[in-house]
Amino acid sequence: MRRIWMICLGLLLCLGARAGDIVLKNRHAELCFDDGKQFIFKHFLMNGKELLPESGSTVHPWEVNLLGPLGETPALQPRWAWYDGGRLEGDTAVFTWRLYLAGKSDWPLRMKVQLGADDELPRWSVEATLPEGWVVTWLDFPRITLRKPEDGKAILPVAYGTEYSLGGTLRSDYPSCTGSMQLVLLHNPQGCIYFAAEDPDANRKSFVVATEGQQVTLSQPIIASYAWTGADGHFSLPWKTVLGYRAEDWTQTALHWYRPFALSTQWGRKSLSERKIAAGVEHADMWLRPIGTEESSMEALRQAMALYGPGTGLHWYTWHKYPFDTNYPDYLPAQQGFADMVREARKLGGYVTPYINGRLWDPSNETYARYHGAEASCRKTDGTLYTEVYGSKAVNTVTCPASPIWQERMKDVCRGILRDLGTDGVYIDQIGAAIGEPCYAENHPHPKGAGAWWPAAYRKMLTDIRKAVFSRKQAITTEENAECYMDLFDMMLIVNSPHNAWTRMVPLFPLIYADRCVYSGYTYIPDNLGGGVMDFISMKSLLWGSQLGWVAPDQLMKFPREARFLKTLADFRKGSHDLFFGGRFLGEVVPGGDNPQVDVPGYQRTPVVMGARWESRSGRPAIVLVNMDAQPHKVSLPDGREAEVPAYQAIRL
Repeated sequence: MRRIWMICLGLLLCLGARAGDIVLKNRHAELCFDDGKQFIFKHFLMNGKELLPESGSTVHPWEVNLLGPLGETPALQPRWAWYDGGRLEGDTAVFTWRLYLAGKSDWPLRMKVQLGADDELPRWSVEATLPEGWVVTWLDFPRITLRKPEDGKAILPVAYGTEYSLGGTLRSDYPSCTGSMQLVLLHNPQGCIYFAAEDPDANRKSFVVATEGQQVTLSQPIIASYAWTGADGHFSLPWKTVLGYRAEDWTQTALHWYRPFALSTQWGRKSLSERKIAAGVEHADMWLRPIGTEESSMEALRQAMALYGPGTGLHWYTWHKYPFDTNYPDYLPAQQGFADMVREARKLGGYVTPYINGRLWDPSNETYARYHGAEASCRKTDGTLYTEVYGSKAVNTVTCPASPIWQERMKDVCRGILRDLGTDGVYIDQIGAAIGEPCYAENHPHPKGAGAWWPAAYRKMLTDIRKAVFSRKQAITTEENAECYMDLFDMMLIVNSPHNAWTRMVPLFPLIYADRCVYSGYTYIPDNLGGGVMDFISMKSLLWGSQLGWVAPDQLMKFPREARFLKTLADFRKGSHDLFFGGRFLGEVVPGGDNPQVDVPGYQRTPVVMGARWESRSGRPAIVLVNMDAQPHKVSLPDGREAEVPAYQAIRL
């Protein structure tokens, strides 16, 4: 009956198509474009669902900014070009506009939409031919208006994944902590819309979700690389963008379409069991975050290590000679006594990885002059520096990772830390978190603009550093989880996770990458760990496959009950490495039955017992349940089973 209804709906929609309209159709999708003098995307039918508004998508499908040989900087949309209509070329619809440049109106911009016989998703691409000396500097493509899903939500790859209400404008910048992956999901109980780039080179791009009334426009703004425009004037965007719909929930949609792409990339190709993860990171089921070199900090660490024992990761801050976020990258010599603290912490069984920054250089320090830091700094189009200011109030410049000067500085810094302090690794901040800046420096070994050179430069730098400086046992870690760097790090810390009244954290990243990446953390740890806050963080971290903790010892030891619950979950995690190291996270489970809800201050309302479905490395299914309450609870599972979860415990079924 459902199939008959879908066929009837398709016939009704096609009544809007006229003879000669441009139609792409297979058993998965049908797209219809007007054949008239104006570009109109009339219908888009997938799985019985019409995605477009009743009037179709009439938004302009592209915008481009150009740079001419005389300094011209036109910003063009279809209304500033002549439309030559569309035509079918096999399985591809081609639409052509002519740009008026260099006194002529015969410079074509072509948009292509491809739907092969077996393609589940139509693919959008764009190319142009420009006069000599012209380049594309920015574009927004594709731009498609859809009907707003009723009671719909948007999921953007912010940190673990963040769900937003549809309203206003939402933006994700890739690759960074606000764009760990190259997709956007719009979902409601009936199904999920999928908008993604299929770009294995990890070029810089953004995803925008703009809602107005009952319509939502998806777009992809892009700062271009000058290399995308060849010497012959031919411009081509080096990846295709896909859009589709499945009558399933967002987890199944992401698994069906994004995970196969992710596993085809250089960063997602190898499972954890195939990678060479430092043993200390592999077995670090929780992390502490010591701060400073005062005796009080060391005493708190001793107390915490007495509870958590050998194998605990130690991510150490403010150990260097200058205040935090100042005088980067001049960390050595360390504060007096820190080397002794490292030795003692290691004797206690800690795995020590001190903090440094892999992106910023303070232009006021003497090494900026000595090592010619100005030559390594990223430059804007006008030649000025990108500068950033944080809590220290110090002015830092953004350094270009492609600069040989910076690559050598990072190598020397890591070598000095490992040699002089005897640490087990180095934590290099911002690489997995901060967006790469477009760089227009004349002396740097990369094309001007953005593109894929930024992650490629970090790939070279980290590969060279690991080979030249680090032993097999020593780890390189970073903050946040931009996917394109995951195979370069032993662990990625995920803490820039929004949690407020208008957002909800969702486990998008674990769903795709739990068996590919070691990650720790959940959110930045608040000052007050009571009221269920630390219990909630610990519960969610375990269920999502994260290494636990990342909390300051002096802060944690003020909350002994919460500290013991964290210890219980860390011990449970240690006994389930077949799940949490190389196993697959398959989604959350919300048990029924005796499962009261509580409000977690600053986070969300949650059942006290939560669960997750996992698949072990050997392929065995499992459900993990955690009870963050002081009372045991007998809960029911979606498959009809019942389970009693003791107070402040985790169980595996």
